[in-house]
Amino acid sequence: MTNIGVFDSGLGGLTVLKELIKEKNANYYYLGDSKRAPYGSRSKDEILKFTDEIVEFLEKYDIDQYIIACNTISTIATEYLEEKYQKKFYPITKAGLENASQYEGDFLVLATKATVDSHIYKNGLENEKIEVYEVAAPNLVELIENGKICGDELDENLLNYLEIANKNQIPNIILACTHYPIIKKAIEENLSYEANIINPAENIASKINFKENNKGSINIFMTQVNEKNKMIVDHILDCDYNLELKEI
Repeated sequence: MTNIGVFDSGLGGLTVLKELIKEKNANYYYLGDSKRAPYGSRSKDEILKFTDEIVEFLEKYDIDQYIIACNTISTIATEYLEEKYQKKFYPITKAGLENASQYEGDFLVLATKATVDSHIYKNGLENEKIEVYEVAAPNLVELIENGKICGDELDENLLNYLEIANKNQIPNIILACTHYPIIKKAIEENLSYEANIINPAENIASKINFKENNKGSINIFMTQVNEKNKMIVDHILDCDYNLELKEI
């Protein structure tokens, strides 16, 4: 059975795992570092250190290939990880760029500070006909990790982050952090118009080359487990899974 490692700075990568489970049978080993989330405002050295610790932990499970289910880690650590571990690491940003290229018109990239600072989506999509706006949304990951996936506090933040979208009626919005699909409904409700909401995790299974006929196990490791994030795990995943608290 193929062993797939999936990792993220917290709960957000479960939106990627959800899409993979729909299409690909495998043994999945997911690690979410909720204890140290968010990563988006951390230094490059911190992100590399934390990511290294995550992969060292997952390597115990004889992983065949990895999905980097975090835009922040994808922009900073992909080449480093492939060179060090000599395995395939598929970055969610690659899927995001491929999905976005199917749409016409301007884009808003809603992301963490680290992803915005990398300009990975802007550099990949912008040309003489397309403008790419970038908005760092530093409060959203923390709100989601704390179970605040609806309500006044979330709406107040979203109205601020989506101000430029509402002002310019930007037709395409890229959810360039895997936490954000969890609050997709709230994002839509805080837009004054209809936009294409692009989730980089969609169709990600088609980018991964392996095929298994039998269903495997879903193993989720979190560095912090409480009632709030357990609620969100159940909100995202509609399948049987094993959940364990792990220190890394």
